[in-house]
Amino acid sequence: MQNKLTWAALTLLIGVSISTTTRAQSRGQGRPAPASMPGTFTFIPKADLEAVMGPTRGDRPARVVNVSSGANLGAFILHYPPAKSPMPPASFYHSEISELYYVIRGEGTALLGGELENPAWRPTNTTSFKQVSGPGVAGTLKNYKTQKWGPGDIIIVPAGVPHTIGFEVTVTNDILRVVIDPKRDLNLVTTREQSLAAARAEEQGQGQAAPAKPGPPSMPGTFTFVPKGDVNALMGPTRGDRPVRVVPVGNNANLGAFILHYETMKNTLPVTSFYHSEISELYYVIRGSGTALVGGEMENPTWDDSKSDAIRQVRGPSVNGTMKNYKTVKWTAGDTFIVPAGVPHSMGFEVTERSDMLRVVFDPRKNIQLK
Repeated sequence: MQNKLTWAALTLLIGVSISTTTRAQSRGQGRPAPASMPGTFTFIPKADLEAVMGPTRGDRPARVVNVSSGANLGAFILHYPPAKSPMPPASFYHSEISELYYVIRGEGTALLGGELENPAWRPTNTTSFKQVSGPGVAGTLKNYKTQKWGPGDIIIVPAGVPHTIGFEVTVTNDILRVVIDPKRDLNLVTTREQSLAAARAEEQGQGQAAPAKPGPPSMPGTFTFVPKGDVNALMGPTRGDRPVRVVPVGNNANLGAFILHYETMKNTLPVTSFYHSEISELYYVIRGSGTALVGGEMENPTWDDSKSDAIRQVRGPSVNGTMKNYKTVKWTAGDTFIVPAGVPHSMGFEVTERSDMLRVVFDPRKNIQLK
């Protein structure tokens, strides 16, 4: 009788264990994962952004690099001196590229949305096509909305939405333009030297335009304007990675703007961190200073719980573990990082003063909840 009871109890324990393991595995939690995935982070020091800030009007690449899902991610500087465009307004849209604009300095007025009259495909054999815009359609803008912008504001423009960001510029501006290039139409720009060469090529002319072909007046999509007040509201008071907006864009992806806020702190070694398996990111340091650990690989890597709030609202699918063979990079206001999917990172390993980063997220499979 005792043997029968003992065997029954053991069977019950095994059943509970299997049930618990199955539930954990169904969430992905604790399953072994790759130590890293193919990809390389890019650090853009503030000086490299400033090198393409003027002196003349232009849209200039600081970096354009490969990320996951067969896409490129680019950081551009859009520089405008004071000016006002004539009426009726000429405008355009990108047919594949989606963008996020963050106003670093300056003030002006954008014309957004609506549709184009006499739309025609832009020529494909120009410097602008290969370095800045990719495929797109130009025409005369109608039924648009007028939006004033200033420092700290964000504008998200999906592919297919007409826009003239600098219709009127009242104070000389520099805008960080983050580009999602889903079909890798744009030339890669992986170094400061290539960035400066692209700026010089812009000044030398656009090349011979090909005959225009009629295009659609617009494509499905809606622009999003985020005022500075909404951004600043997420800057603290405690450490956190908080969504400002997450919206659908072209090619069945989401594009998100987050604020990553840090109070002063320093982690201890070894460092437990993570990588995103699908999401790629750009970090722009709005204020503060600190040290990041980036790259390398994970020891004892395991998948995070796919049902957790952090995964659904902030990270998307991710892998955690102990970082090794990483690089240490100091950062300060005006610096930028591009971190493709699969690259381990701990952006706030050490924070020497209160800091806020704009985190721009390319979510190619729409894992993160919309906001």
